[in-house]
Amino acid sequence: MTLSSRALRLGLRAGAVILLVLGVVSARVIHSARTELDAARRAAESGDLDRALVHDRRAARYYVPGSPYHVLALDRLAALGRAAEAQGDSDRALAAYRAIRGSILATRSFYVPERARLEAADQRIAALMAEQPAPGMDAGKSKDQLRTEHLALLTASPDPKLGWTIVLLLGFAAFVGAAFVFSMRAIDDRDRFVKIEAQRWGALIVIGFGLFALGLALA
Repeated sequence: MTLSSRALRLGLRAGAVILLVLGVVSARVIHSARTELDAARRAAESGDLDRALVHDRRAARYYVPGSPYHVLALDRLAALGRAAEAQGDSDRALAAYRAIRGSILATRSFYVPERARLEAADQRIAALMAEQPAPGMDAGKSKDQLRTEHLALLTASPDPKLGWTIVLLLGFAAFVGAAFVFSMRAIDDRDRFVKIEAQRWGALIVIGFGLFALGLALA
């Protein structure tokens, strides 16, 4: 076997392992989102809108690029917010719009998914907050001024947390590196698993991916 063909074979193995892990995780996330949406639908049909909001919020946090379920959950949260506003229930409306905001920010990484929905939710939160009784420090301010100040606070972009960003990068490097070494040492020339090596590098793959996911969530 030539060096180039062996390198290609190892590269394909590493790619297959990475795709398998990502596929399993993505399938789990999509299944969880769908399950939460079903629970939200049943709660809404029974008239328990607060429980429906909780399940829709959970579904919106199960984000996978290309999945329709988190988008559907965001749509349902927006509908709950609009309905609550129409009924004069500002508390439930705020809960729905804040669920949209929190769900989108929880799934951001190097980009923010569904930015237009986030901006729309921020606008409604700021408007509803301006209608609330103002604390003493804001006494005398107009509703327009309060809305502008609330919106400025909502749209401020905090810097990523350096420590968790480093954890994210180290986790990703460990995950990818371990997957590559796994393909070289844990599978022999007859495509059979080498038990000790598979356990060792498989554990590092899991740990690396766990650190990557943790850093992604908290950075």
